[in-house]
Amino acid sequence: MSETPGYEESIREIESIIRSLENGEPKIDDLANMVKRASFLLKNCQEKLRHIEKEIGDITDNPS
Repeated sequence: MSETPGYEESIREIESIIRSLENGEPKIDDLANMVKRASFLLKNCQEKLRHIEKEIGDITDNPS
């Protein structure tokens, strides 16, 4: 799963990873990969939010 998912899909996957970690489900061999994936997804969400924030700022600063 190396593709970059959308914001909502990223959030759902992060929530799934968190539930799995809270339930003690992952094998120790999978733990690092899960944490890396969650980190990637979080950065993806942050970038999307920054982009939207800038876009909205541009719109409100320069209304048509």
